[in-house]
Amino acid sequence: MKTQSKLSPPYAGAHRPAGRKSFPVRSALVAAAVLVVLALLVATCNFFASPPAPTASPIGAVATATVTPTTVQASPSPTARFVKSITLVASVAEPKDATPSGLTWKGVQDAGAAIGASTSLVSPVSNADLASAVDAAAAGDLAVVVTLGPDADAAVRAAAAAHPSAQFFEVDVAVSTSSPANVHGIVFDEAQVGFLAGFVAGSFSGGGKVGFVADLAADLRSANYVSGFRSGASQAGKGIGVSVAYAGTSVAPDKGRTAAAGLVKSGVGVMSALADLSGIGAFREACGLKARLVAVDTDAWQVVPDVRSCLIASVLKRYDVAVGSALRHAAAGQTPSAMTLEDVATGGIALSDFHADPPAGFDSQLAGVLAALANLSPGSSPPPPAGSATKPSGSPKSSGQ
Repeated sequence: MKTQSKLSPPYAGAHRPAGRKSFPVRSALVAAAVLVVLALLVATCNFFASPPAPTASPIGAVATATVTPTTVQASPSPTARFVKSITLVASVAEPKDATPSGLTWKGVQDAGAAIGASTSLVSPVSNADLASAVDAAAAGDLAVVVTLGPDADAAVRAAAAAHPSAQFFEVDVAVSTSSPANVHGIVFDEAQVGFLAGFVAGSFSGGGKVGFVADLAADLRSANYVSGFRSGASQAGKGIGVSVAYAGTSVAPDKGRTAAAGLVKSGVGVMSALADLSGIGAFREACGLKARLVAVDTDAWQVVPDVRSCLIASVLKRYDVAVGSALRHAAAGQTPSAMTLEDVATGGIALSDFHADPPAGFDSQLAGVLAALANLSPGSSPPPPAGSATKPSGSPKSSGQ
């Protein structure tokens, strides 16, 4: 029997639907606002034993790209329009469908159809002309440009300064305080993603040991996932052990394989890993050694089909939901915030289908966890559980990605 646990995406509504969180530009306020995970439950009913403390992933290096455009023309909206064109400049060489670029494109298309704006997809094939592609997309009347990840940040900032009437949305980027006012970040509560992954892994471990393969111990992004994973596993059962291994980089599948092999050898039976090249290597190694898997960010059932026999479920960043909501707000003439945090409450984080039979009582326990997360209120959060590699705190810093 397979169970399904999905959250319905709240596309419609006001600029800040219930539970959606927006943040000012100053990095100190950004970091404080992002630390929202699970505090209300600890203060009221102690539902979560050790809630994680999330921090948004920051900007990093710059890349360039050549482009191949695809355009969809939507029917005009009968209402006043503040957005006429939406262009997604996708990640370099990233395939569509279940990837972040593919999901973001779906959100762009859905929003464009709803608001009567034309939508275009720019698919980079190299690192040559990304800056000119972003600049060209911003040149139109009432234009919105959407990019993914830190590699496009420098190009976005340059284009935003040159085209102050355009709006720019950087997905999975905590924008710098020095960015122009028309640049906006959309980030996901990665500690909450890690929490759900840890809860599912711990619940399916039979009381045994679970593990996580991260990139770098000093990487704030890795620390967020690991902190949440530890807390989620402890919520699933008190006796569950958690081990963490580091690949040392995000782009080396062989190092991910080595890290995963060490975890399985130490007794880990259920494992998670980051959704990058090192994490994919870790998943393939762990699956080959008969460990079971819980993916994060994207649906591994679609992205890494050769590990389907080991996959329990994926905790998803709903790029389509997050981007679609931001675009609808902009089309309604509402000034976008410097940064918006997506989580379970906003519909920005959800679970995929389950591909394994659940243990007894799991469905009701998971329903309780999701309901609690969906009803969280903003507030401060206690430190990560004892033994976590890094305590996320302060302003966002480079994660080395």
